Amino acid sequence: MNEDILSFEDHRRQQDENASLVRCARCGKMILATTTRCPECAVHFQGEAQDYLHPSERPTADYSGGVVALAVVLMAAVVIIALALR
Repeated sequence: MNEDILSFEDHRRQQDENASLVRCARCGKMILATTTRCPECAVHFQGEAQDYLHPSERPTADYSGGVVALAVVLMAAVVIIALALR
């Protein structure tokens, strides 16, 4: 089993790639939501850190892209129906 803790630069790079942070269930430090090991206290999560949070503390998913796509499809359907009824 690998017991290495991420270096600061590796941790910073990962944080920049995915800025979604949660509190570690053991030490309470802010860590990446998708990490499997806390870089602060080295606790290992079987899954991701966000899986160990209370549901009210979990990061919310961003569905804005899906909402926009749905709106475009609905508008296209309205236009097609309007043209068909003419």
